[in-house]
Amino acid sequence: MTTLLLNGSWELSNGRTGDRYQAAVPGFVQKDLMEQGVLANEFDTLFEPKIEWVEFDDWTYAREFALGEDELSRDAIELVLEGVDTYAEVTLNGQVLGSTENMFIAYRFDIKGIAQAQNKLSIRIASPTKTLKEKEAAFGEPLNLWNGIPARLFGRKAQYGYGWDWGAKVVTVGIHKPVSIEAYDVVRTDGLGYAITHLTDRKAIVNASFKLSAAGPEAVEAALRYRIFEGETVVAERTERVSLDPGAGAYEAALEISQPKRWYPLGHGEQALYRLEASVLDEGGEAVATMSRAVGLREIRIDMPYDKQGRKFIIQVNGIPVLCKGINWIPLKLFPNLDTKEEYEVEIERIAAANMNMIRVWGGGTYENHDFFDACDRLGVMVWQDFMFACGDYPDDDAFSALVRKEADYVISEFGSHPSIVLWCGNNENQVFVERSRARRLHGYGEKLYFEVLHDACAVDTLRPYWPSSPYSLTFDHTKLEGNYGDLHSWFVWGQTHPYEEYREVNGRFLSEFGMQSYPSTLLLNMVDPSCTLRDPKLDAMQKAPNGIQRLFYYTVGDYKLPASKDDFVYVNQLLQANALRFGVEHWVSRMPDTSGALIWQWSDLWPSISWALVDYAKVHKPSYFYMKRSFQSPNAYAKIAPGQDEAELYLIHDHGDFDGRIVIEFYDLDTDSVVQSVVNEVKGTGHRSTLVGTFSVAGFDPARTVVCVNLYQGDTRLAANTYLLGKPHQLALKPAAVQVTQETLANGDTRFALTTDAFAKDVALVDLPGTLSDNYFDLRAGEKREIVLKGGLPEGAKVKAACLNQVKTLDYV
Repeated sequence: MTTLLLNGSWELSNGRTGDRYQAAVPGFVQKDLMEQGVLANEFDTLFEPKIEWVEFDDWTYAREFALGEDELSRDAIELVLEGVDTYAEVTLNGQVLGSTENMFIAYRFDIKGIAQAQNKLSIRIASPTKTLKEKEAAFGEPLNLWNGIPARLFGRKAQYGYGWDWGAKVVTVGIHKPVSIEAYDVVRTDGLGYAITHLTDRKAIVNASFKLSAAGPEAVEAALRYRIFEGETVVAERTERVSLDPGAGAYEAALEISQPKRWYPLGHGEQALYRLEASVLDEGGEAVATMSRAVGLREIRIDMPYDKQGRKFIIQVNGIPVLCKGINWIPLKLFPNLDTKEEYEVEIERIAAANMNMIRVWGGGTYENHDFFDACDRLGVMVWQDFMFACGDYPDDDAFSALVRKEADYVISEFGSHPSIVLWCGNNENQVFVERSRARRLHGYGEKLYFEVLHDACAVDTLRPYWPSSPYSLTFDHTKLEGNYGDLHSWFVWGQTHPYEEYREVNGRFLSEFGMQSYPSTLLLNMVDPSCTLRDPKLDAMQKAPNGIQRLFYYTVGDYKLPASKDDFVYVNQLLQANALRFGVEHWVSRMPDTSGALIWQWSDLWPSISWALVDYAKVHKPSYFYMKRSFQSPNAYAKIAPGQDEAELYLIHDHGDFDGRIVIEFYDLDTDSVVQSVVNEVKGTGHRSTLVGTFSVAGFDPARTVVCVNLYQGDTRLAANTYLLGKPHQLALKPAAVQVTQETLANGDTRFALTTDAFAKDVALVDLPGTLSDNYFDLRAGEKREIVLKGGLPEGAKVKAACLNQVKTLDYV
């Protein structure tokens, strides 16, 4: 088979004005026009009404290409569109080939007999908003939703493009994945998957499924060779003679691996990966068509044993109950699927470095590219993969259901080989919409999609379970049971403005969403406009959550005195986010296995946003990232201290398995900069869980001058160190602290910083520094030295600036 890539520069024309531009494929109309200065970009945070006209126009991508005799003489010639956003008519040499209606799937068109030596390809994309509103009008029934416009529910298009409570409204139009011509004789590959039909320490049986499309009018005999590689070594091989019937066909073969190595999540074992290769051989034994996929040998199940509270929700991998620690993932950019392999690897390496083992790919975005899943496979980061439905009443008529089934079949076939995907999930937050719409129809909107269409599509996939919704409490009739059954999105904190201390009253079985907002870094705010106050319209526009600015101030002044400067307010507001997340995470982790998941909303921002993200749009990691890195560490030791109570609980976290060691509790006095009391606990934990060690007294210690340090040791090695307050940060009587920073360049090009202080310094940080930092935002004792390593050198123009809470100047009347 020969492949001609048609990526690169295309001509773009506007159907209303006739204006012409150059466009990149893969790409989007808005992105190209921003780069050419025609449209304002996202750093003009008031840009949404200025660019809205794009979504109401039709746009045509066009280019010419040549084919040689080698391609034209082949049995089959096909045009392959891996992704078009969204409603397009495709024309080649003046002849309409067909249309597209789903940005999440690939389209293939037969062009044999139409293709010539010189060709003109045209892809006219209709206005998405006009098209969707026509579908909405034809449906005739009102549909409810959160975020965006009701018409978005009728489109198989990234839902966040119509605006979300963290994202700008940019209704994308474009060709966002590669375009190519494929010419071949006899046969081409169409898919390769596998099932694991037997897995023990002695052997594994992998059942390969090889999908082929034969081009000729009659059946032909062929040899199919299946091989499994471990590195470059063939560990299983099988060749079969088959008859290839015209059109599409699927062929299966079982292969046996002796002494197999299993794939485990991060922290539980190695990420052993094999490679399955399937080939069609010619008469001489040479491969004429080959396809390969990564194989990870593992068994996944959801275990839901009954208990006094209801039913647990535990994801087991290879029989191990796994505490799922991680984040919710939205697209990295306003423009989906344009991310590079390097960009994915940087993000997922940072997630893994923070001791996070799970990413939930949220259902309002997109199915990420293979490079995303490849990185997760390699690093042992599990993926909870939503199907792309979010926050609304989705139609479930026959035509829409058929479109959804086609999408599900494609997604499962395309991505299902990745061992990191441990669960398919039907939607995001549509349980409540199904329940509410049952009041006016027999079956709730979308119910058929989640319980029949997607369920049946996933039933053929034996590599992972299917879960119908997130959250889902095992019923659509009594969502009040959320928390005792299934997974839970906990939004009483922030969403209903409850104090974050109420996280300890939330005993969900698997927290698949929760979060706290903060401002992004001062670096990013200055990239928008350094002259802005925090209430400037340019910064207000960055906040998409209802009453978001008010909530930010409400929560911040609950923990801190009101700072006198913008920079200091951003600093303490970000610490507030970290305090809240830590409070919740450590409560839920301490409950393992009664709670077995804590997935934070959200990982990153896709524009200059004020949001729940741990990483802002400038790629500065907020304090929350480093707090979570320490809290998600295992093994670990936590203290649960409640203001006003004389006894605190002490927990050993050993979700990675059995542990023996000791916990040393130190009471550090801020006045004397010394440890005034130590308590030693010999501890032992069995199994993959958390263990309540006991309690210890905090009576008699002044919250204004005491910090509690909890240290976990094994032998002489300190494995974890966590500090706690007896009250709120605003109560602390911190002394002035002079934090000193030195830096040096290491032999590998990284930059190492050493930080010291002459007095206890709270939340010491190198602020506004983008990149991969080994540590940041930690408490530093007088005379102690801590090191931070920045991967690579300082970014161009970056300044090293140390900060700590001691240095924050506050208003004297608060």
